Amino acid sequence: MKKKLSLLLCAALVLCAAFGLAACGKKEDPEPAPKVERTLLIGDSLFDLWKSAYQEDLKGLPNLDNIAVGGTHSAYWKSGSKLIQRAQPTTLIISIGTNNIADLHQTGQEAAEGENGIQAMLETLHGVAPDCHMYLLTINICGENIRWNAREEIETCNRLMRTYCSDKDWVETIETEHLFYDDDNYEEKPNAEYFVSDYLHFSRKGYVRLTEVMREALGLSENA
Repeated sequence: MKKKLSLLLCAALVLCAAFGLAACGKKEDPEPAPKVERTLLIGDSLFDLWKSAYQEDLKGLPNLDNIAVGGTHSAYWKSGSKLIQRAQPTTLIISIGTNNIADLHQTGQEAAEGENGIQAMLETLHGVAPDCHMYLLTINICGENIRWNAREEIETCNRLMRTYCSDKDWVETIETEHLFYDDDNYEEKPNAEYFVSDYLHFSRKGYVRLTEVMREALGLSENA
């Protein structure tokens, strides 16, 4: 009887030891890696032509990159959403829309709400990068003739986009519609000193003005 009890006790000890080793060897689920903050600029030539200076101008934004392409419109970035999906930015800053109206001859409503308009682009980008916060620059009024003559369409597009973005918690506008005026006389063309000779693309003074507004909107300190 004693021998039988001894065998049972030994077996129990072996099982306990085995269980204890298994428990000790069990690995806990690793903590998920913290998401790396990354800021991405996309859009048209207004950002594309900034590539020599944007890093210094927007210093303080984490892992900042600029992949803007001159001449693009919202459909380009909607169809190229895989670029954004691969990059997985946490902050996306977008300059788009002027070519929708001037080159594609879209109305302001089409540029904002059309099948390949800005709203559709934003929805697509949000779908592939749902944790990303986006900033959309409103289309600025410039003195280039085609865009100047279409300024009412630009104003319509901006108005619709402000309304759209105000209803979302993942996208907001940065106001640049009248950024390049030095007064409130919007019936006249903006100050030509903010532009190069084509009255469309920004001079260095124009980019300095843009930088001021963007840094304030993005919460960047003066000394960052």
